[in-house]
Amino acid sequence: MKKNLLSIIILALLVINLAMNGFMLLSVLTTNSQTAKLISDIAAALELEASGGAGGGFSNSNSGTVGVANIATFGYTGDNNLTISLKPGADGKTHYMLADVVFSMNTAAQDYATYGSSESLASMSDLVKAKVIDVLSSYTMEELQADMQTAKDQVLEAVQELYGSNFIYDVSISAIYS
Repeated sequence: MKKNLLSIIILALLVINLAMNGFMLLSVLTTNSQTAKLISDIAAALELEASGGAGGGFSNSNSGTVGVANIATFGYTGDNNLTISLKPGADGKTHYMLADVVFSMNTAAQDYATYGSSESLASMSDLVKAKVIDVLSSYTMEELQADMQTAKDQVLEAVQELYGSNFIYDVSISAIYS
């Protein structure tokens, strides 16, 4: 009789243990799904900020890697290149820069449909040119020869601020100085 009573107590404890494990599993899964949702919401918010959404910055290629099929360019090259008077350097002479400037645009970006059309680019061409000239003319020839990347970053940031978008994600400048 003692063996049967002991078996019944063990069986009851086994059923109670099984019920508690099931309850614990459900509570952990619920918490886990809520945590996963929170993390995905945070990741989505950070991605918006990284790509220049509300409160996001515009510098560099925040839009991430752009595939070759999603790149379009416009700029000032060939007969349309820019002649820029640079700030006098250490020698006190005025130097000039003959620059080819090419902007790379992400055709997959949301604002490309609005700002990337040839009509829109043509209408903003003089404003973009003025931004490029303003930034580059604030440098001396020696500064540009020593570190062109800083000037490129400032040109890119100025143009992105002009458009209020980062669909333009890169700028290339090749220059001849005199």
